[in-house]
Amino acid sequence: MIYNRSRGLDANMSARGATKEAILTTSINLFNQYGFENVTINQICQEINVTKTAFYYHFKSKDELISEFFSFDNLVSNDDLLNILAVTDLAEQAIKAMEIFVKHIVRSGVEMTKENYRVHLRNQILPLDKSKSALLGSIIPALLQRAKDAGQIKNPASAEELLDTMCNLANGVILNWAMTGGSFDILEETRKRFEILLVVK
Repeated sequence: MIYNRSRGLDANMSARGATKEAILTTSINLFNQYGFENVTINQICQEINVTKTAFYYHFKSKDELISEFFSFDNLVSNDDLLNILAVTDLAEQAIKAMEIFVKHIVRSGVEMTKENYRVHLRNQILPLDKSKSALLGSIIPALLQRAKDAGQIKNPASAEELLDTMCNLANGVILNWAMTGGSFDILEETRKRFEILLVVK
């Protein structure tokens, strides 16, 4: 009896996760197709045949949905972690960890990136906010500190100051990229800026 109830709960939790993912994926596709402002919550719900109650169970608003889509911690896959850990240079690990967000920006495209920044500006927070991310808040600073201790980073600033500056650099480069219609290689530009900041070459 307990086993069946537990199985039912697991199935229910799995269904909720699938519904949330379906809402997120469908919404992003609709935003890309019609524009963020032109897509309504009703339209999203009709597209995947869920109730507005189901939508609001997972997301308070379209803004929250965009924030979730661009949430740093939600972007990290096992492949990303393996890619980071495959590198022995600690400074390079920190740069690769920061590049996860930049790669997601490229995959999302210019228009979704602009919307992400609009949403964050409306809510008066930065897209790369270390207080809202375990990776940004603790893992990358630890990598930076270990790289400093190993002499791989020459910049005398603290690991926390370096992370803050990396986030600000990334936000600036991403915003510039979006405002110029994706006119330059954003990965190359952010990497160059990170290497200059960290004094790794």
